[in-house]
Amino acid sequence: MKTINSISSSKKFDKGHVFYRFEDKQSYINNLMRFIKNGLESKQRILIIENMRALPLIKATIDKKFIHKQKESIRLVNNFDYYLANGDFHTKTILTHFQEDLSMLKMKNTMIEHGLT
Repeated sequence: MKTINSISSSKKFDKGHVFYRFEDKQSYINNLMRFIKNGLESKQRILIIENMRALPLIKATIDKKFIHKQKESIRLVNNFDYYLANGDFHTKTILTHFQEDLSMLKMKNTMIEHGLT
């Protein structure tokens, strides 16, 4: 696993799963938008798994900053729903769910940012 100091430095790796710990919400949103922009410029699909309190602000910011075609490559998911989709919080279940997401993206024949930590 590679550790980075900033989401914006994510341009230095070509695949992965990012866990981003933050204290300032606006800095996080700004960094997330740069991360999304970098991914879109590289023609990648982006999966944002976030808590339900943050999703409305993230969605509103994405709606302001990106056009419809770009937004088609961004998937926002409630972390509770994502991690407990199959009724448990076991790593194997979560990884299976993640693999299903990857399979759907592969069927669309697009580059995928992926990785497991």
